Amino acid sequence: MHTGMVDFGIHANMTDERSIDHDGGILEYSRRKGTTIQTWSPFQYGMFEGTFIDNDKFPELNKKLAELADKYGVSKNGIATAWILRHPAQMQVIIGTMNPDHIKDSAAGADVKLTNQEWYDVYFSAGNTLP
Repeated sequence: MHTGMVDFGIHANMTDERSIDHDGGILEYSRRKGTTIQTWSPFQYGMFEGTFIDNDKFPELNKKLAELADKYGVSKNGIATAWILRHPAQMQVIIGTMNPDHIKDSAAGADVKLTNQEWYDVYFSAGNTLP
């Protein structure tokens, strides 16, 4: 649900809200320089609201995550992890849990190779758009 850095790269040369660089171009810079970005608490949304996974506020996203989870034999956490890892910036996922099952579920996403279409389907199901 925190796709601002990604949005900025996709909405290049546009004038909509998502085209505004809120992060100083750090994702694009890191891609060019081969520096690894670490995603901190990537399943959270907002500051204190909790996770978007299995949250009733995000039905379309959870439906898409479930569909892909069934297809690839992993959990929704695994698909969320696979989505992050599919980005060309080659980010590292810091899941921030001490629950062994949550770690295993999320880590399984490292073996999932989403197609470009599936990556964008997840992106769109989270309410994002293309310019």
